Amino acid sequence: MIRLRITVSAIALLVSTMLSAHHGPGKITIDAAKAKQPAVTFDHAKHATTLVKSCDTCHHTQKGLKTDEGTKVVKCTTCHLNAKGKVPSMREASLTKNPFHTRCIQCHKEAKKGPAVCTGCHVKK
Repeated sequence: MIRLRITVSAIALLVSTMLSAHHGPGKITIDAAKAKQPAVTFDHAKHATTLVKSCDTCHHTQKGLKTDEGTKVVKCTTCHLNAKGKVPSMREASLTKNPFHTRCIQCHKEAKKGPAVCTGCHVKK
């Protein structure tokens, strides 16, 4: 009987830990180009939990980034919003220079899934 209680308690603890795992924000709005294009609503939770193998796929300056609560995550805008020098800018419309366009669209094309044209992400409301 005691083993059963310990086993049930251990399972409950494991499940609650898994359910409370931190995967960042649910959905985020990327509006750096809002003067030229509609803002992009990005389902971060979906990408973080099912589509991307590792956080540092996108958060490339934080190799080995974990999803633990309290981890300081560097947002894309930190470096790419007002980029200088060789750092690619989010404000660049080019499909070959904008870091979102190159990283996101490349992945969507490789997976043959997800938007790969302007209006697929920049949806007019």
